[in-house]
This record gives sequence, structure tokens and C-alpha cells, in this order.
Amino acid sequence: MEENNGRVLLEVRHLHKCFGKLTVLEDINTTFRKNEVVSIIGPSGGGKSTFLRCLNLLEVPTSGEIFFDGVDICAAKSDINLHRQKMGMVFQQFNLFNNMNVMKNMTAAPIRILGMDKEQAEAKAMELLERVDLADRYAAYPHQLSGGQKQRIAIVRALMMNPTVMLFDEPTSALDPEMIGEVLDVMKQLASDGMTMIVVTHEMRFAREVSSRTIFLESGHIEEDKPSHELFDSPESPRLRSFLDKVL
Repeated sequence: MEENNGRVLLEVRHLHKCFGKLTVLEDINTTFRKNEVVSIIGPSGGGKSTFLRCLNLLEVPTSGEIFFDGVDICAAKSDINLHRQKMGMVFQQFNLFNNMNVMKNMTAAPIRILGMDKEQAEAKAMELLERVDLADRYAAYPHQLSGGQKQRIAIVRALMMNPTVMLFDEPTSALDPEMIGEVLDVMKQLASDGMTMIVVTHEMRFAREVSSRTIFLESGHIEEDKPSHELFDSPESPRLRSFLDKVL
């Protein structure tokens, strides 16, 4: 089912998630491999963001197992904070600290959590800011940035922690149309650099052209999970065909 032959980095087994009597995810089984870019698509309310948030236990699964680098992070003895350090997370709403400038936003966690010294952290931050054409904004505060700039900062802030995998929760959905491209360009560069990425997205072109694999999630079930070109060119599920007819 997968073209990528890297080692399995994340394995999801029989994942269920309920909020009270409402079942949001039901018996999800899939794997994510190192250096793979996977898009998760589907209608609103289908469970995409909940699934992504379960992968680093921002939402605690009702039942099931999630193995990250061979460790079941759902187990009671697991140190989830240690594992989260290896999972970069980029949200819809940027989640920058408004009382810190860009440099402080980027260096606070590596200094506090990874023990990086200030000079080393700031040098790495400048290197990453240059990669996203924002080196001149290192002293700016979030309110002085456009939405696209904030999201690019959020992405490189996550990279400061040297993550093994990057999780993106609809990273362009809060942006004006003209800013979407600048964020997708950064994500495409990350993909070409070999970063393992799991992306909940409404950007079908990104899913089709950049992702090695795409998962279609509908009503808490994985309807299709296959190489992106196959999923888009030859959808099998009637529900997926109907979805693609509306969004393409």
C-alpha cells in the first residue's frame, strides 16, 4: 500500500476516540514511515484533527495503541513529554507567544527543554529564519506579522526542537488566499529535505503533488489509504469519489 520503504516510525493499532457517547474515531489502523509525507483529507467533522491530535496525545485515545519509535506512548509508564519533543506540531492558529518577539518565540523551548545555550539557539534560529525569508523579522512581535509570516515562524519554531516527525493541523486554513502559497512552499521544501510529515489539509493540490500517500478519513473511519496519485486518479470508495467531485 505504501511506496516509501523507510522504517515504520508511527504505528496506530485499533484506535478509538469517543467524546461521551459520540464516537469520533473507530478502529483506526495505519502506519507512518520515516521520510514519508502523508496527507489526511476528508469532510469537516470526519475526525481528521482529532486523529492528528491523538498521535501526540493532545487528545487521549479512548482505546487502542500508538507506537512511536517502537514505544507504546499510550501506556501509563510512557513519558509523553519526552516523545512530544520529537513531534513538531503546527496548528491552524499559529500559537505564538504574543509577549515574545520572534527570536524569543523560537529559542525559549530549546533553551529550557533541550538545554541549548542562548548563543547556539539564536544562531540556529537565524539559520532557520533565513530559510523562510524572515531573517529580517527576528525582533518583530507576532502582532507585527502577517498570517503567512506567523505560520512560517510557527513551522521553523517547531523545527528548533529537531523533531523526528512534523504534524500539521490544517496549517493554511486561517490564512488569506494570497498567503497560502508562501506556507505551502516552506512545507514543500521540508518534504524535499526528507522530513517525515503528517498533514491534515484541505489543499488537494498539496496532497496530490507533494504527499507520497493520502488517507481519506470519513465519519471516523479510514475509507482509503494509498499512494496519493492512486487515490486521486482511481478513487474506489463512492464517498471519496463524491468528496473529490466537490473539492477538485
